[in-house]
Amino acid sequence: MTRSTAAKPLERRRANRQRALLAGKLANEDATTTIDCIIRNISADGAMIETTSPHLIPGRLHLVQIKEGIAWDAEVIWRRGARVGLSLGARRDLRETTEKQLRALRAIWGQMALR
Repeated sequence: MTRSTAAKPLERRRANRQRALLAGKLANEDATTTIDCIIRNISADGAMIETTSPHLIPGRLHLVQIKEGIAWDAEVIWRRGARVGLSLGARRDLRETTEKQLRALRAIWGQMALR
């Protein structure tokens, strides 16, 4: 008898993703437009989010994780229905930042964190 082994799909991620169910906010580069999302999985360099408005997400954006007050520079890698894959860049703690460009993100996070 021979056993059939299914070929494993090619894994292209550099880091393993951890399953998550976290409230998030997507913001365009100048944080003038935001979209609510759910972070479904995340790693050091990528995330999969779910939103009701995937067609409104720009190619380059910021992802804000509400609970911990963390923001990442992000870029859309793929879109499938309501789910979007993001490549994550620079990570910033909104609780401690003094960067002028992040003030709008910090204000958005502050409003969401109070809910």
